[in-house]
Amino acid sequence: MDKSTREKIETWTLFHRLQLRLMEAMEKEFIQAGLIPYRSYDVLVALLYAPQHQLRLSDLADQVLLSRSGLTRLVDRLEKEGYLQRLKSAEDGRGIYAQLTEAGNAAVQKAWPTYKTQVEKLFANPLSAGERQTVRGLCNRLLGSAAPDPETLFWQ
Repeated sequence: MDKSTREKIETWTLFHRLQLRLMEAMEKEFIQAGLIPYRSYDVLVALLYAPQHQLRLSDLADQVLLSRSGLTRLVDRLEKEGYLQRLKSAEDGRGIYAQLTEAGNAAVQKAWPTYKTQVEKLFANPLSAGERQTVRGLCNRLLGSAAPDPETLFWQ
């Protein structure tokens, strides 16, 4: 393997391992704190900041980067636990929406301090403000047209 290819593969491998380690560490903290699973938190947060706290299942899957089948299984669990409910589309009657419930909102609020602390500990604090800006710029460039519109981000 030539040096350039080796460097590209190494960069990808490091990036991939970092992402996996961060997600595993976040999940571990959520479990130790007795919270909902981190992946569930991700889904519920997407609903929390959606208009009327609801999204079509296909849009929700896109936002949380899950396959349609993976999201369906997770939505099944979250619905059984009372954190969200499914609604039929009023427009066409075929589309299915997931809507956040009060219990889901409470679960998000309960998990927020752990989430915030872990983002700071695992990712933000080890980087300077300039490095965080560089990471944001690189992520937006690599996402290209798939980068979220800043106006639609829930933390705006």
